[in-house]
Amino acid sequence: MSDNTINLILAVFEGKDSAEAVIEKLPKRNRNTVSAVVMKKDEQEHVSFKDMGRTPTRGTVNGIILGGVVAVLTGGTGLALGAIGGVIGHHSASKKQAVNVMPDQLNRVAGSLGPNSSAIIAVVKGEPKAETVTIIKEAGGALFEAVVPQDASRELDEQADEAYATLLAALAERTGGEAKLGVPYQKIHVIINPVSGKDQPILNALNDVFHQYGITWDISITKKYGDAAKFARQAAEAGCDLVAGYGGDGTQHEVANGLIGTGVMMGVLPGGTGNGFGTELGIPDELRAAVELLCKSYNKRKIDIVKLDGWSEDYFVQRLFTGIEPEEQTSREDKNKYGTLAYLGRDIKRLREVKDIPYTLKIDGETIEVMGHKCYVVNSAKAGTGLSISETFKVDDGYLDVFMLSRDKKSTNAALNRFFNLENEKAGMFYWRGQKIEIDAEPDQPVWTDGEYTGRTPVSMEVVPGGLTVAVP
Repeated sequence: MSDNTINLILAVFEGKDSAEAVIEKLPKRNRNTVSAVVMKKDEQEHVSFKDMGRTPTRGTVNGIILGGVVAVLTGGTGLALGAIGGVIGHHSASKKQAVNVMPDQLNRVAGSLGPNSSAIIAVVKGEPKAETVTIIKEAGGALFEAVVPQDASRELDEQADEAYATLLAALAERTGGEAKLGVPYQKIHVIINPVSGKDQPILNALNDVFHQYGITWDISITKKYGDAAKFARQAAEAGCDLVAGYGGDGTQHEVANGLIGTGVMMGVLPGGTGNGFGTELGIPDELRAAVELLCKSYNKRKIDIVKLDGWSEDYFVQRLFTGIEPEEQTSREDKNKYGTLAYLGRDIKRLREVKDIPYTLKIDGETIEVMGHKCYVVNSAKAGTGLSISETFKVDDGYLDVFMLSRDKKSTNAALNRFFNLENEKAGMFYWRGQKIEIDAEPDQPVWTDGEYTGRTPVSMEVVPGGLTVAVP
């Protein structure tokens, strides 16, 4: 192989931690190595990257512009993967192109990697060293290569597509993934809640971004509760690849209920007062950036959902709580005026008047009698402010976190200890974990799921691990 070539190398392994273990055995210094990164995909198909810090200084590799390559990549993914799709030659146009091309190339590789797999991705000048190849193969890795001449910068699109078509198909076959080339979702339907908390030109952003990527798209506009779930089911039946909800957590709740069981991907667009669900998943809080994510990211995350037993709304995805009557709920006027602080103001006002009542909880068959005024069952812990009820609560751990608020000061102290992630005895008070939860109270209490009034106690529920798949960064 001539030294006038750029070689993109993927070494693929079974097991999400295998690639990182192997790369530590490889030579630390190689003047021909432009960049190296470890990519992981776990069993839930969540993708992560780790820059291995092997990118040389500017000018070390003749013919490749490396200045700022690592810095321009988003999400902390330091990968000079653009050597095959933009960082070639000495032209400033190529350098500008790299900013746009590299995340796309990165997402294509991530989309083609199967679950519970990992890979070493490297850009080198010329052939990989024999020692490197031996170490990879002895560890059970499969080696794939794609070559682009350094002087091919005028034909980048054609060269890159041809190289990736072969490379990604082999990668997907090896790991059980699906080879990805163009945009991740060709047909997207957006459900818009027009009374959500943000005032912005929604259609302009959708049209501008989707047109840029050549995506077929359509919208539905909700008028009443239940419309979003209905529209989501209809869009799935019509063959859409992804259905996204523009609105707050209540809108996302409905879209999720409409898509569960269809196999269609869910997208999240920020349009509410808090957008806690999107915050939990790392969705950008700026609309155009969130729309672009649907056009570029092949990453997806399987999250837990919660099945309600015998209720009209079958599932919730974030949290359930009891104890606030519908007439006490925060008004749209206050949400528009005070944002997320409106919820805090409501709760402070209620504390002056609220009284504890007896609750009966059954958690995985164990009965618990406790006094309190508000019971939470949490699947997703983040609020729209970015703060979390507790960093130990996870949306994909297969468990539900249950806690009770009461006028007992120990309850408040316990909640504060969980909020600050203090691992002590106090943090465990008024708190339980389980997969099957039953709640009853005397007198009966109102029940809210994902911010929507759903009914009254008693209520029973069970977690469904990995029951919903969402497009994520």
